Amino acid sequence: MKRLTLTVSGDVQRAGYRDRVIELGRNLGLSGYASNLADGRVRVVAEGKEEKLELLREYADIRNALINVERIESSFSEATGEFSGFFKLVSEGETDERLDTAADLLKELIDTTKDGFKSLNTTMRAGFNRLAEGQEKMLEKQDSMLEKQDSMLEKQDSMLEKQDSLIRLTEEGFSGVKSEMKTGFSEVKQEMGRGFAEVKQEMKTGFMEVKEEIHLLRDDFRELFMQEVKDLRSEIAEIKATLARMQT
Repeated sequence: MKRLTLTVSGDVQRAGYRDRVIELGRNLGLSGYASNLADGRVRVVAEGKEEKLELLREYADIRNALINVERIESSFSEATGEFSGFFKLVSEGETDERLDTAADLLKELIDTTKDGFKSLNTTMRAGFNRLAEGQEKMLEKQDSMLEKQDSMLEKQDSMLEKQDSLIRLTEEGFSGVKSEMKTGFSEVKQEMGRGFAEVKQEMKTGFMEVKEEIHLLRDDFRELFMQEVKDLRSEIAEIKATLARMQT
């Protein structure tokens, strides 16, 4: 067991420093006290295991919005075991002084709160006024949008009427086109029938004429062939006669 004595300088009085150190000491299982000195410093005396005392010395270096430790003087000695817990030593007259300080702080807090509420009230009133103005503008815009919506609906109705009219005209047009196409196909069919009949007749007539031409050519060829045969026979007869004379 060891005793650690700390003398802490800086903004450490009337800032809650002793309460923080006491809380740290109790959490570490130490015993001792923390007290204010007349010169503005704080003295901390703690007893316990040496490694716990080392942690307390490290954690005692506190800096935040209220507390600002500038310097820590430390020393170790043998423990006496005289402390049964970790507590705060309060000097004579310190309580009255702290109560006066607390009263001044409370008064300042009340004044600040009143000023804050006045400022908040003014700000809220201005905000509500702006909100009301904005709401009126929104209502005006809403009315304008409704008017535009009515106009759009009227235009939509007009477009639907034109669409219905166009559909009727289209249906009538398709009906007329269908009738004309039917008539046209019928006429084309008739024309094609007449054309095929004429072509068939012409082909038949052509075949007959070709057949007659073939017969005529056949007769002419026969006469020509017979004449050639007759001439050939005459020539053969003359040759035979000539050969007979030559033999005699």
